[in-house]
Amino acid sequence: MRHLSRYALYITLCLSLNVNAAIPDSSKMAQWFNQPVELDGWQLVHQAEQFTLTPKSQSEAHGEVTYAPKHRPCVVSVPHRFHDKHTLTIGEHIFQHSCQVLLNNTKHRYDNNDTTQSADYAKQPHNIHASAIVAFTSLHPTAKVFQIHGFSQKKRKTDGGKLSEIILSQGKTNDDTLWKLKSCLVKQGYRALIYPQEVQELGGTQNIMHQLALPEYSFIHIELSYQTRKQLINNNQQLEQFTQCVQSLL
Repeated sequence: MRHLSRYALYITLCLSLNVNAAIPDSSKMAQWFNQPVELDGWQLVHQAEQFTLTPKSQSEAHGEVTYAPKHRPCVVSVPHRFHDKHTLTIGEHIFQHSCQVLLNNTKHRYDNNDTTQSADYAKQPHNIHASAIVAFTSLHPTAKVFQIHGFSQKKRKTDGGKLSEIILSQGKTNDDTLWKLKSCLVKQGYRALIYPQEVQELGGTQNIMHQLALPEYSFIHIELSYQTRKQLINNNQQLEQFTQCVQSLL
């Protein structure tokens, strides 16, 4: 009986503390894009023709969605803003100049203090980040999803991996879109390689995006070396040129 009483107390305490409702699914997020409203666990901030869902302070919700309806129908995804330094700054620039949607994480990818689930949005299928991408591409089937990652050249094992500054991927196969992006980046002076034809090393081979119901070749994975990321955030002209290359696919 004592054990049962303790268990009942534990369940009651968990229920009282768990103020975060179920993660919104793609259907709920599709409704949200049509009419942005506050969701359980997230608060809505409306400013300068942009709508942002951000976690409430007392909620266990995590992940942030920013929506600018007057921009072009594309998505910028930044799943590792804390671990992959400067990716959020780069993603925000692309979003502000191009895309309707910006997604980013609000928890570190290795933060497992309050959940048995990984907080890594590139590997975790059930989160607002994945729901928003599936929802938006269902509403805009021709939309591109640009996911910005970082990588360390020192950790690459092949010469191609060590020398590359940008690695591009759409998965195991790709279409002309990726080669167009590479061509633009190379003209800007970057050593850009395409996975898997030109380099076989990629941090996102297990990316959950490839398992979601997205239009074929809509997902574009962009890995940036640390040096490249630093150059982009410290040189506005380079960041503008990089963004223009992304815009050329829209």
